[in-house]
Amino acid sequence: MTDSIRSLQILDRLDRLERANRRYRLALAAAGLLCFGWAACSVGPQAKNVLSAERFVLVAADGSEKATLELDQKGNPMLLLRNGQSSVFLTTDGPSLLLRGADGKTGAFVGIDSKNTSRLELCSHRLLDGVRLTAHEDGSAGVYVLDVNGRERGGLESFSRGGAALDFRDGQGKMRGHVGLDEANLPYFILLDEAGGRRLGMLVQEDGNGLLEVADQRGQPRLQLSTLFDGSPRMECKREDGSLSFEAP
Repeated sequence: MTDSIRSLQILDRLDRLERANRRYRLALAAAGLLCFGWAACSVGPQAKNVLSAERFVLVAADGSEKATLELDQKGNPMLLLRNGQSSVFLTTDGPSLLLRGADGKTGAFVGIDSKNTSRLELCSHRLLDGVRLTAHEDGSAGVYVLDVNGRERGGLESFSRGGAALDFRDGQGKMRGHVGLDEANLPYFILLDEAGGRRLGMLVQEDGNGLLEVADQRGQPRLQLSTLFDGSPRMECKREDGSLSFEAP
């Protein structure tokens, strides 16, 4: 009888141990699944085929560099493409884009400077002459023509405060002719001498009447032709001190 009781107790212990082992195995399996899922999630989103370097170079069959992609001293990425004398240079320092033709000189430039002025420049093989277009942060803009010496010879400008003007300059870069609209949108025309003095001017006044003025070498008005409110003509001649010497009618 005693041996039967002991056998039953042993069997009961074995049964409890077996149930405990099954619970441990289930817990370990669940933990393994969680670890596998975490590892799969952490690895899955990573980008594939990533190549990193401080400088990339495209080399031709003869060993010459045809293209480079790298960072400049300020950390700005820049791209340079070459084919003989022709080249393309692109950088975020600005940012800007520079193109050179087959002669290595004729080019085009487009970029934005530190003052937020956007520019487009076209030049010939002389590098100095060409056309320049600018747009400023305040809303003003202009188109300028440069001669073979790099001097501005003509320009068309629009001003942020209102009005627009067309300018003409001589070979020394001095203003000689000026046509435009002022801030009140009144048209005018001015001719200047070599010293920059105003010699001839025309404008439409606020009342709608025209005015022609001739000045001496000091810029002092000497002759004025205009129309009155009724459309009749009027002429005034002045002395050097500005006093009236003759008028008609």
